[in-house]
Amino acid sequence: MTNENLEKAKADTKKVMSDLGNKLSHAKADVKADIEKAKAKFGHDDELGKKAAYAKADIKADAEKAKADVENVLAHAKADAEKGKAEIGKMMNDALK
Repeated sequence: MTNENLEKAKADTKKVMSDLGNKLSHAKADVKADIEKAKAKFGHDDELGKKAAYAKADIKADAEKAKADVENVLAHAKADAEKGKAEIGKMMNDALK
């Protein structure tokens, strides 16, 4: 396997790991929101208080998901840059032959 192929494989692996981390972050945010909603269900006697607590839990979950999505996009961009660098290195090596 050439160095270029190895670098591309590493970049692809980083993307897959980032995608898995992103999915895990989304699931974690959903679980946290569900826990907060369960607490609100028992912690508030009035319906308005429950709705406010539910909305707050959803907003926090959405913010965590958005942060995870941004980190995922950045990881993909970084991996793509590494692949591009490997391709440029190969082209330079080929040109020098």
